[in-house]
Formats: sequence, C-alpha cells, structure tokens
Amino acid sequence: MASPKDRPALLGGLATLALAVVLLVVFAVEAATGAAGDEVALLRMGALANDGRLGHEYWRLITYSFLHLTSLHLLLNLALLWWVGRIVERRVGGLLMCASYFFAVILSGVTIVVAHLNAPRPGSSMGASGGIFGLLACALILMRRRNAAYFTTSTRVQLWLWIVLLAALGASLFPGVSLAGHVGGLIGGTIAGMALPVRQPSRT
Repeated sequence: MASPKDRPALLGGLATLALAVVLLVVFAVEAATGAAGDEVALLRMGALANDGRLGHEYWRLITYSFLHLTSLHLLLNLALLWWVGRIVERRVGGLLMCASYFFAVILSGVTIVVAHLNAPRPGSSMGASGGIFGLLACALILMRRRNAAYFTTSTRVQLWLWIVLLAALGASLFPGVSLAGHVGGLIGGTIAGMALPVRQPSRT
C-alpha cells in the first residue's frame, strides 16, 4: 500500500492528459484539412498574424496555442507538457494547472502581438510552447515553496527542469522561433507559481 508521501505521485495527470488529447485532435484536423505546414491556412484556423494585428479577434490569444506547424513541433510540445504538466498538476490540482497554463498562453500571445507590432513580418505564429514555458516556470517555483515540501521532488528532476528551460531559451534564438512568446509564457508561469494555492495532503 502506498505511503502518504507516495500517494500524490499516484494521483493526477488527467487534466494534463486531456490537454494533450485536445492538441492531438486539433493537429489531426489540421492534417485532414491540409492545413498542417501551411501558415496561411493555420491563420484562418486561429493562429496569430505576424504583423501583430488582431482585428478585435481576441480569441486568437488562446486558439493559436492549439495549433502546430508540423508533427515534430507538436511532439516536442507534447513531451514537455506530459512531463511538466503532471508536476504542476500534482501540486495544485488539474483545474489550477489548466488555469496557469492558459494564463501563460494568453500572456505569451500578448507578448507575441506586441513584438510583431514593433517588427511585423509575413506568416503566422502558433504552438503550445508559451503555455509549456509557463508550466516550466510554475513547476520550478512550486518545488521551492515551503508549503509544497510535502510533494518531494529529487534534485535531479529540478536540475533537468533547469537544463530543459535553458536549452529551450537557447533554441528560442533560432529563426522562426518566438523568443517573445516564450518569455511571455515564463512571466505568466512565474506569477502563477507564486500565487496558486498548493493542494493540502490527504490525512487518510
């Protein structure tokens, strides 16, 4: 029988799984309609225009995060979401994990829009990485909070989170990758990590 400290590791993950399934379903629709790999078609589906104009279509600040340009783009984000999302979900619950994810997504989208207003270019922006950067920042902060000490995490996991974060920031400097979006997501996740209430351990 699992001890109380082991029990949180056996719980959670359903909200993270639900997010992953939604991303997979949306990409299946992209593939079926021929939109995958086509920035113009993805713009019609809800991506952010790289000229920074929203045209009062504020829903794009969320819908862009469900779209991915290629299957590799999607798989990289899914792998990180599955790992980091469950770390956050164990500590704050599925509902608040999703809230922190979408808060980071919106801040990431706003940052992308502002950056492109100042430096417009052709094409469109999409992807879940802003929300995932937010979850990375949120996880790292939650691991350091005293009221989350019950959810023990090895120093090796924390080290790998830092390595992934720094490597991903480095990759953000490559052409076609949105550094602004990733920084916006980090800001959202940092705020969430400091503000979210941590789940209380069960006494049973």
